[in-house]
Formats: sequence, C-alpha cells, structure tokens
Amino acid sequence: MEAARRKAATAAVEAWTPPYCTVVGVDTSGGFWYRACTNCERTLPDDHRNPNSNPICRLCSQKTFAPPSKRLYRLLVSIATVDKVVVVVCFDRAARVLMGCSADEFVDFCRTHPLAAEKAAEVLEGEMCRMTLTPSKKGNAEHLRVAAVETLRTGFRPVIETLRKMYGVGASKAKS
Repeated sequence: MEAARRKAATAAVEAWTPPYCTVVGVDTSGGFWYRACTNCERTLPDDHRNPNSNPICRLCSQKTFAPPSKRLYRLLVSIATVDKVVVVVCFDRAARVLMGCSADEFVDFCRTHPLAAEKAAEVLEGEMCRMTLTPSKKGNAEHLRVAAVETLRTGFRPVIETLRKMYGVGASKAKS
C-alpha cells in the first residue's frame, strides 16, 4: 500500500509529454507578461494598465543602485491533447519559442498596435505543438508548466513575425 502511494506521488512530479497538442485559446485578460528584477529574478509588482511603470526590487536596491526590471512572459494557454483539454502556463523560455521575441519587445509592439495582444492569441489558436508539461516545483500552482515546446507545423512563423506582416511593420530588432 505504501509503495503504491509513493509511486503515485513520484508519477505526479514527473514531466508529461503528450504526442501532440493543439492550442485552443490564449487568455489575454491578465496580460502576457510580468516584471522581474534583472539581478535576482524575483517577481515585481506591476500595473498592466501602465506599461511605462518600472518597479524596483526592494531587496536588490538596498545592495546596489536600483537595478532595472525586465518583462518576462506568462501565457495562460488552453491546449487540447488526445483525450482532454488542459490549461497550462508558458513562462518566458517556452513562450519565446512561440512568440519569437522578448516580452519587452512584444510590449513595445503592443504600444504602437493596441490590438496586437488579441491578434497574437488568434494567431496561436490551432497551432499544433509538442509540449513537455511539468507540475510546479513548489507544488502549489493551479496549472501545469510548459517546460519545453516544439512546433509541429512546417511553415510555423513566430507570432511577432506574423503580426509584423499583418501590420506592415519592418524588420525585427536584435533578438535577445
């Protein structure tokens, strides 16, 4: 009995990679990004209604001169696997594969094109991917995390490229 319980607990912590999944939708209501300290990577409070806000890390600002913050992706994505629909979270590393640029660059693009976030969600709908899904390291999160993503469509173009083409905007800034 104890061995079965231990095995079930171990299985819950392991990564899960469905053979393929399809993006059903992307939630744009809470924003695509969050702010983090460039030194310690701690999440910083931010006001999504004011993209020019630049909060500082209280911990790092005591040690050094007010380090700047950076934006990182946090995409809430509904995916359909072979047998179920699951809501997952794509953080910065996985989201960059789909988006094709940094979160700072995407927010700058959204400033000049206010409906770009909603268009980005529409562009991602229907994309077929292979995602490695893992539970939160702390174990207290509501959604699975996307540890890795691989697009399966041969002609896939990152979201930012598609948006630039739609809006008739020139070449990309240097990718970071």
